[in-house]
Amino acid sequence: MGKRKRGSNKAGVVNGQPTQKRPKHDEANANGPEPKALDLDKSPFADEATGETRKREALVYELLGSVDNDERIAAADALVTALLASSETALKRHLEKRLFRGLASSRNASRLGFSLVITEILRQLFSSPGLVDTKFAGLTFEKVLDVLIEATKVGGNIPGQEERDFYFGRLFGLQCFVEAKMLFGDKTTRWPKVLDLLLEMAHKKVWLRSHCGWVIVECLPQMGQETAEAALQKFADIGLGKTAEGVGIWLRARSCYPDIKVPPKPWANPLSPAALPEVSRVLKDNVASDKGEDAAIPKLKQSNWTAQLHFVWDLILESLLKSNATDDKQAKDQFKLFWTTVIDDGLFSKNASDGQKFRGFMIFQKYLHGFVSVEKSMAKELFTRNLMKCLINQAAKEDRYLHRAALKTLQSIEKAVEAQPELLVPILKELIGRSGAYDFDQRTSSKTIESLLQWSTPANSKKVLKLLREPILNLESTPDDAEKLRQAYADYILKMTVQAKIPDTDSHDAGSKNALELGIKELASCAYSVQEEFVPPLSEKTREIFRNRLSSTFAKVRKQHKNAEYLCDAVGSVEPTAVAMSTEIDTERKGALKAMTKLLKPSKRLGDNSGNLSSGLALLYATTILQLYNGVPDALDILRDLEACSEKMKSKESGASELLVDILLALVSRQSSMMRQIGEQVFEVFTSQISLEALQLLTEPLQAEENTRGYQALFENNDEDADMADALESDSSGDDVDSDEDEVSEIGSDVEFVTLNGADITSDGDAKNEGKDDSERDEPDDAELAALDDALAKVLNSHRLDKDQDAESSDDGSDMTDSEMMALDEKLVDVFKHRIKNTKRKNEKKDAKESVILMKHRVLDFLNIYVKQEASNALAFSLLLPFLELIRTTTAKPLANKAINILAEFSKASKKTRSKDIQIDTESQIGLLMDIHKEASKDMAHTFGKAASTASLLVASSLWAADQGNIDSINAIYAQTFAECQKGTTKMQGAFFSDWVNWGMGHANNNHSGE
Repeated sequence: MGKRKRGSNKAGVVNGQPTQKRPKHDEANANGPEPKALDLDKSPFADEATGETRKREALVYELLGSVDNDERIAAADALVTALLASSETALKRHLEKRLFRGLASSRNASRLGFSLVITEILRQLFSSPGLVDTKFAGLTFEKVLDVLIEATKVGGNIPGQEERDFYFGRLFGLQCFVEAKMLFGDKTTRWPKVLDLLLEMAHKKVWLRSHCGWVIVECLPQMGQETAEAALQKFADIGLGKTAEGVGIWLRARSCYPDIKVPPKPWANPLSPAALPEVSRVLKDNVASDKGEDAAIPKLKQSNWTAQLHFVWDLILESLLKSNATDDKQAKDQFKLFWTTVIDDGLFSKNASDGQKFRGFMIFQKYLHGFVSVEKSMAKELFTRNLMKCLINQAAKEDRYLHRAALKTLQSIEKAVEAQPELLVPILKELIGRSGAYDFDQRTSSKTIESLLQWSTPANSKKVLKLLREPILNLESTPDDAEKLRQAYADYILKMTVQAKIPDTDSHDAGSKNALELGIKELASCAYSVQEEFVPPLSEKTREIFRNRLSSTFAKVRKQHKNAEYLCDAVGSVEPTAVAMSTEIDTERKGALKAMTKLLKPSKRLGDNSGNLSSGLALLYATTILQLYNGVPDALDILRDLEACSEKMKSKESGASELLVDILLALVSRQSSMMRQIGEQVFEVFTSQISLEALQLLTEPLQAEENTRGYQALFENNDEDADMADALESDSSGDDVDSDEDEVSEIGSDVEFVTLNGADITSDGDAKNEGKDDSERDEPDDAELAALDDALAKVLNSHRLDKDQDAESSDDGSDMTDSEMMALDEKLVDVFKHRIKNTKRKNEKKDAKESVILMKHRVLDFLNIYVKQEASNALAFSLLLPFLELIRTTTAKPLANKAINILAEFSKASKKTRSKDIQIDTESQIGLLMDIHKEASKDMAHTFGKAASTASLLVASSLWAADQGNIDSINAIYAQTFAECQKGTTKMQGAFFSDWVNWGMGHANNNHSGE
C-alpha cells in the first residue's frame, strides 16, 4: 500500500483533492512570464492517422505532458483548436486512442495536460447550446462516458501500480466532467451516472474515497438545492454520511444552500453540540465501534493513516470562520466546544494513536494560520490542555516519535506571531499559563519563548512584562521551584531586552515604553532592590543570577547611543535596598548618580561628538556604580577618579586622558565581558582626546614580565608585594620544577601558551575548553612523581619495586617501636607538606602568567581601536616600538599574532589617510626609524622580521608622504643597517631589505607613471 500511495503522488492527487493542483499551475501561469511562443500546427487532424500525422500528434502530446507549464498550455491550445476544427471521426479517434488513455499515464504532468484538453472539449461539446447539437451529433454524453470507462477499465492480472494508474485516470476523467459544468441543468440523467461511478470507486478502493468525496463536494454548488437534498439522502442510506467525506459534504451543502432539508441521520448539522461526540469518533476513523441506531447501516472500510490532511478540515475551518462573521460570541463558543471535543479529547486523548496525534498537530498548524489571517481572537482557543501536554512531551527529546512534528508546530507558532505581533500576549499567556509551563523553553528544549519575545513593542511591552512577572511573584505553595522559575524569568527578561525593537523616533505616548527600557530596569530592580511582592523573597543566589543577566544586557545593547541612555536611566532608577553600604559609600553613590545625570543632559542636546563623549563618561559612571553595588573593592576609588577626570575634561586641564586610561585599565583587568566591551566602547569615543602620556601609560602593561613579578607590577603595585614576588621567584629557583617556564623566550620558537586548565589562549585573550576538570590541570608530571618517590624512600628506608636489584636489603628482622612510628609519621607529614607547598607555588605562578597575558590582550584591543581611528595622528607611531618589543618577548603566540595583525591594520589605515597636510616631526621620525632597525636586529625569527619590516616601512612612508626629499635619509639608514649586516656586527632577516627594495621600486614606478 505504501508504493501505491507514492503512485498517487505521481498522479498529482494531493490532500484528497485531485483538482486543487490545477489552480496552482494556472496561478503560476497568471503571475509568471508569458507562455513560450511555440510554433504548433493548429490545422484540423485527419480522420485516419498517417506517417506525417503521427509525427505531429506525437509532438503535441509530448508537449501536453511536459512539466513546463508554458509548453503544456501551448500544446493544449493547439490541440483543442485543431480537434474542434476536425471531423467527428477524428475527434472520436483522439478521445478513444489518446486523450482518455492519457489520463492513466503517470508520466510527468500528463494527467494535468490531458485533463485541461478534455475539460475544454467537454465544455464545448455539451454546453447549452453545444457543438454536439450542431457538428458532433454522434458524440453523445453516454458515448463519451463509455469511452472513459473503456479506456480506464482494469482487466486481467496487472501490477498494483498500473491498477492505481487506471483508477486515477478514471477519477481525473470524471473530474473533467464536473469542471466542464455540464452535468446539471436540463440534462438530469447525467449526474446520477457520474455519481454511481464515483461511489463505486469509493467502495472498491478505500484510498480513493477522499478523492471521490472531493469531486462530489465540487459538484454541490452546481446541482441545485433539490438535487443536493436527494444526494444527501442517498449518501445517508448507503452509509457515506458517517465518514469524514460525509461530514465535508454535509458542511458544503449547508454552506451552499442555507435552507436545505438535510436527512435527520446521521446528523442535521455536524458541528452542532449534539453531533460533536459522534463526529469526533468519525474523524478519528473509529466508526467501526458504532453501537447506536445506525449500527445496521453498512460501514465503509477505513483508509490507512496518511500524512496528508483530509479536505474536511478545510471545510470545517471555513464553516467556523463564516459563522464567526455573523455571530462572534456564539461562534467562539461553538469553536471551543468543537476543538475540545474533536481535537483535544479526541485526537490528543490518552488512547489516541501516534498517527492521530500527528494529524492533530497538522490541524493545529492549519487552523492557527487560518485564524491569524482572518480571526486573530480565536487563535488563543487552540492551546488546550491535552494538546499542550503532548506538544511539550514530544518536543522535549529527539527520540520521541513525533518530535519533528512538535518542532514544526512550535515553528508555526513563531511564524504566526511574526506575521501578527499583536498575538504575542495571548499566545504567550497560553504557552506559559495554565495549559503550558512557565519554563516552556526548558521543558521543550527549544527557544520558542525566546523567539516570541523579540516581537515585544512599546505598545505591548508592559503587558508582556506583567505576564512574565505575575506567575513567579507568589510561589509559597511551590518553594522548591522558586529558584528555577525565577531564573527562567531572568532569562526571559534578558531575551526580551536584548532583542527589543527600538523605534526610530521617540514615542509621543507617555504610557508606552520600549522593552529595552523596561527590561533593564526590571533586571536592575530584582538584582539590587528589596521587593516585598516576591514570596518567598528573592534569595542571594537568585539576585546573583539577575546581576549576571544585567551585565549580559549591558554588554549586548551598549553600542547604540540611545541604548546607553537607557542603561544609565536604569541604574539611576534603582534603589539599592538589598545592598548593605556605609554612609560614606552611600554619599559617594548619590554624588556619582548626580554626575551621571548631568552628563546625560548634554549628550541629548549636543552634537554627535560631544554627545558621545558625555554619554561615554555617563556609561562609565553607570558601570562603576553597578560594580559598587556588587561589592568590588576598588569601585569607590574608580568613582572618585571618574569625578576628577570629568572635572579636568570640563575645565580642559591636562592629565584627563591619562586618568581616563588608568580607569579603563582598572575596568578591563577584571574577568568580565561587560567590563571589556564597555571599556572598548568608551575608549573608542575618546581616541581623539588621548595624549602621548596616556598612550605611554597604555603601553606600559605590554612591557610587564609574564610571571609573578609582572603580575605584582601590574595589579598590586607596591614595594612590599614586589619584595614578596622577588622572594617567591628566588625560592622557586631551587625547586625541581622547571624554573625557566616563566622566563622570556623568542616568538620564533613557536611557543604556544596553555592556561591552567589546559585551554589555549585565543586571539582575543579568552581561554578555550574552560570546562575541564581540576584533576586534569593538577595532574603531576613524571619529575614530580620521581621526586616524591625519592623523598618517601628516604623516610621509609625503602625503594620502588623496579629497583630491587640496586637496593640494599632493609630487613633487619625487627619491628618498629611506637616512638619510631610516631617519628616516621611526622617525617611523612613534612614530605607531603613540602609537596603541597610546591604545587601551590607552581599554580600561583601559572595564574600570575595567565593574568598578565590576558591583560596584555585587553591593552592590544584598545590599541587596535586607536590605530584604526587615529592612523593619521602622529602619536600613533609611538606605538610601533612597544608592538615590536611585545612580539619579540612574549611567550604567548596568540598575543604576538594579535600584535602583528594590529601592525598590518595600522599600515592599511595609514595608506588610506596618508597626506602631505599631516604634520610630522621629521627628526623624531628618523630617530624612530633607527630605533626600529635596532629592535629588528635583536631577533632572527621570521615573523618578528616581517613585523619589524612593516613598522619600518610605515615610518618610511610617512616621511616620504611629508617630503619626498626625506628619501635620502631613509635610504641612508637602510644602507647603514645593511652594511652592518655585511660586516657581521648585526643579524637581520633578508626579507627586511627585500621589502625595502620593493617599496622603493614601487614609488619609483609611481613617479615615472605620473610623468
